[in-house]
Amino acid sequence: MVPTELGVSRSDLLLLGQHLVGEELLRRAFEDSAVAGFIADADGAIVRVNRALCALLGHAEDALVGANVTSIIPSARGASWRRWGAGAGAHGVTRTETRCLRRDGTPLAVELTVSAAGVTEDSPAYVIAQVHELSRRDVAERRLAHQAMHDPVTDLPNRTLFLDRLERGLRRHQHTGALLAVLFMDLDRFKQINDSLGHAAGDQVLLETARRLREALRPGDTVARFGGDEFAVLCEDLDAEGTALEIAARMLRVVSEPMDVGEHQTTVNASIGIALARADSDGESMLGDADFAMYRAKEKGRNRCELYDATLRADALARLEQTNALRKALEESELRIVYQPLLRIDGSAVVGVEALVRWEHPTMGLLGPERFIGLAEESGQMVQLGVWVMREACREVAGWAPPPGGEPLLLSVNLSAQQLNGTALLDSLRTILGETGLDPGRLCLEITESVLLDDVDAAVEALARLRDLGVRVAIDDFGTGYSSLSYLRRFPVDAVKIDRSFVTGLGHDPAADAIVAAVVNVSRALGLTVVAEGVETDEQLVALRALGCDWAQGYLWSEPLSPTVAHRWIHARRPEVVAARPLELGALLAQRVDALRRRTDRRVLLEVPANLPACFADAVAVRIVVDHLLANAAAYSAPDRPVVVTAAADRRAVRITVSDFGIGMSGDEVARCFEQFWQARTPDSPRTGVGIGLYIVRSLVEAMGGHVSVRSAVGRGSTFTVVLPRSARAAARVHSRQGGALDVGEPSSVQEFMRQIGVPMR
Repeated sequence: MVPTELGVSRSDLLLLGQHLVGEELLRRAFEDSAVAGFIADADGAIVRVNRALCALLGHAEDALVGANVTSIIPSARGASWRRWGAGAGAHGVTRTETRCLRRDGTPLAVELTVSAAGVTEDSPAYVIAQVHELSRRDVAERRLAHQAMHDPVTDLPNRTLFLDRLERGLRRHQHTGALLAVLFMDLDRFKQINDSLGHAAGDQVLLETARRLREALRPGDTVARFGGDEFAVLCEDLDAEGTALEIAARMLRVVSEPMDVGEHQTTVNASIGIALARADSDGESMLGDADFAMYRAKEKGRNRCELYDATLRADALARLEQTNALRKALEESELRIVYQPLLRIDGSAVVGVEALVRWEHPTMGLLGPERFIGLAEESGQMVQLGVWVMREACREVAGWAPPPGGEPLLLSVNLSAQQLNGTALLDSLRTILGETGLDPGRLCLEITESVLLDDVDAAVEALARLRDLGVRVAIDDFGTGYSSLSYLRRFPVDAVKIDRSFVTGLGHDPAADAIVAAVVNVSRALGLTVVAEGVETDEQLVALRALGCDWAQGYLWSEPLSPTVAHRWIHARRPEVVAARPLELGALLAQRVDALRRRTDRRVLLEVPANLPACFADAVAVRIVVDHLLANAAAYSAPDRPVVVTAAADRRAVRITVSDFGIGMSGDEVARCFEQFWQARTPDSPRTGVGIGLYIVRSLVEAMGGHVSVRSAVGRGSTFTVVLPRSARAAARVHSRQGGALDVGEPSSVQEFMRQIGVPMR
């Protein structure tokens, strides 16, 4: 080292000179560049501009330096400017198309290329921007390119652009090992917004959701819309797995906040699936993993997120194996059809069968439809499976002889949403009916209520086309789809099947009684056949008969049977005789009173003479009647007051009385309490519920040739008297005077009920 007169070595002077020359070269390169550019700090204050920018915009240098970048680029407001800078990162570049303002205020289409300088903790100290003017042709070409890569509603990247960025991110992940995640989000029940508020409102929700997601995500994250109500987010350079979960929780929180849609305020929830990149990940597989996790989130109750982990991966692989096995089952005849008989409610005849599919799995045994129908729908095999069931069932039942003295059997076959919405349904039905020779009038297609409600207008058109073909149509599982009874008037159907969940509640759940009664009344007023499914007890059957149901099926008569056994069962079965028989009433009353005492700890007085003669009645029906009257007496009287039950007889009848010392009824209530849809309307009345239980009581008693009456006074209690005949001859005399079977409820009550729900009487 040779010192100079200043005490500085020549080598240090040389390095200093090279540094100064380098700075001068960089300054000249920036200032003399033909490409317009500027440098701004993190807050958007311009610190340096070049001549090209001044010439492009018509500004003097001193007018720009010190001004905020928004003075020339209005879109570069706080959040956007910070996002552009942070998105560039330490070594990257962000490109965006925007508009600059010239000095005279005219806009100029430009491409902005942004890079960061002095990055510390992911925040740049300065941002260097190059401004490229775009020609009209450039603008048109770039607009087309933008439209090809972005969603037209939200202007977010679409699936194609998202996958491109994801593949690039995965290559960086493989090179650096930085953690990468894909979050797949689906809005819960978004279709209800479209159906109730309209598609314009749905678009507003999508736009607001996109805006909220942009603000909730980190600057460098990519959010895309895949169509419908599906969004995807790409997150790179994550600190840990928990960061992805935090981002998902933030997304759920901002999406679920109330939003104004026109004149309405609505709330939207979402379900999110998260997939983390692995060494062997590719874009499509990551999307598939995140999608699978999202559906698991929906299965667990919605409005939550699920991480795709080893457990879900095992489930997905098992699902794939089951899908392939089901495809093989269709090819190698592993599927079987069983038939459950359908009978008239009085048991007088078998009217048809319902075809149900089973899978005879080579290792898992006989599987019910709940084990594979959902799989068939997800994997796109439902249409093929449905056609196979339809063809096999029509072929088998077409060859069955009618039951002795009966009509040819009806065949009910379930139709899936994919079949109903498909274009080939009518053609395949015509082909199958032609091949098998089954009369179209003998085929009834069952479609679940929820499928019809997905798109009511489209469903009405599809059902009308099926009816034109000559087949019958039934709404299956009615009551589970939260639809209005008024929809029955719109759907061109022949029958309504009441869901088994309501049948199960008959006799002990007043809500189930009321729902079944309402469905029966509206359906019969519209000329529809009412079918109850899942009937398993005599009590349910008796209640359904009292309510006026037409047909029924369930394990009370038969489980689903193989074709051979079903055909043999139908032909061997003899009509039931629904008739009362001598019944020892004393023992039955003692049993029911004892049951009430154990259940409620109430004091119940029972007075029955030892020599009480038998009545001529049905034991199940009498048990339902007595239980209901006892329950009413206990419900509408104070716990410290007794319930009194007596029985007596004369030459023709046996009388049962159930008395309480409770709230009682007014004269108007007494006059109307047996009507099917009567409700006590006195504002201060403690009585709740509808009169469906007493309607069933009256119907059952009168069906056995007896009658029921009530005496009551407000505040003094009520006494119900049931009179049952002592002989079949006495019962027959009562029926002849009544003129046959009972109608369904009081006309005034039924008409009022149907007026309230908007269904006109036919």
